[in-house]
Amino acid sequence: MLGNFTRRLMTVAAACAAATVVAVSAAASPAHRPAVKVAPNQDFAGLVNAKTSNAVLHVLCPGPANTGHPLSGQTVRVVPVVDPITPNDGFTGTAATSIGAWLTWPATMAPPPPAYIATFTNYAAMTIPTSITVPCSGAGQMLFLPAPGSPTVKAATVGLTFVNFGS
Repeated sequence: MLGNFTRRLMTVAAACAAATVVAVSAAASPAHRPAVKVAPNQDFAGLVNAKTSNAVLHVLCPGPANTGHPLSGQTVRVVPVVDPITPNDGFTGTAATSIGAWLTWPATMAPPPPAYIATFTNYAAMTIPTSITVPCSGAGQMLFLPAPGSPTVKAATVGLTFVNFGS
């Protein structure tokens, strides 16, 4: 009897050990790795709502308004790239340790651009603030500008369209 009990106990212990390995592996997954810091001489890409080009920014524009506010849950992100993939990718230059995200649109639309969105010191995603005022329709661009600047800095850009979801 003691032999069967010992075997069962060992089986339970092995199952617990396997569960621990799975839990530790999950904790070490990419989502839980330390953030990569923005530093000089890095290529990077900017994203708006997970797109590097032709992004859509959903805007709530009540009634006949020409301006409104971005809907919640939309994001901007900066990611490092090994080699520049598109002409829209950026470069931190010789001194940058942060990347600012700025939303711009043609000056003929009120309010005048640019609208500050976020500052990144790590490669990560941030939520677009719903408090900013933007056009209800038309074209725009998210500009990802490394700082401090240097002669070798190159901004990343993402072309976008404002789409009205108001009534």
